[in-house]
Amino acid sequence: MGNDVGFELVFARQLIARAKPGDIAIAMSTSGSSPDLITALGEARRRRMYTIGFAGYDGGSFATGADVDACFVVRSQSVHRIQEAQALLAYQLWLSVLEQGADADG
Repeated sequence: MGNDVGFELVFARQLIARAKPGDIAIAMSTSGSSPDLITALGEARRRRMYTIGFAGYDGGSFATGADVDACFVVRSQSVHRIQEAQALLAYQLWLSVLEQGADADG
């Protein structure tokens, strides 16, 4: 797909094909400034999705842009630490969603 439509659109095109209003879009980037993810977050916003960004360093465009509803910034200069922390944060977010679903069911 990247060779056909350009790599900046590779994630946005998937949202165009599958996303619905109310869905959640999650973007993970070490810098928070990956052009392909910024484009996808803009598409998610146009589709009225809730958007979550995971970023490192100072948060980059994820932290300052209008297309991210919630941004988790790992303030580190180590790529390894950023990615490890993002994995842990994503897992905790998933656990929270599961717990809320269980509370709603019973």
